Amino acid sequence: MFIRRLKSTSSSANPDPCFNLRVADSLYTRFMGLMFKPGIQHDQGLLIKDCNWVHTVFMRFSIDVLYLDGTGKVVAVKRLKPFRLSMPVWGAVQVVEIQAGAAEYYGIAAGDRFVAG
Repeated sequence: MFIRRLKSTSSSANPDPCFNLRVADSLYTRFMGLMFKPGIQHDQGLLIKDCNWVHTVFMRFSIDVLYLDGTGKVVAVKRLKPFRLSMPVWGAVQVVEIQAGAAEYYGIAAGDRFVAG
């Protein structure tokens, strides 16, 4: 599944992001997430549906987490180091995990909206 930014609230000089996401929608894929993976590419990510918090237990690298509401609007953006636990983000119903630093590089901020396509 690909997602791209529909509308930006920032004025980043870098190109708009487009991420190829693996979807975690089963108990097993949600539990495993990015655990035990060696890393993640700059244009890839993981979409976890029905989720408003994540952990990085057994992960070897930091990630940026985009918390999205039901319309694809970014509610919050957080960076998580390995072996950390995020607090629940109210209003979020899904999360996108991307390479650490990607949110800053692309200027992704609360209010941005992502759509499939």
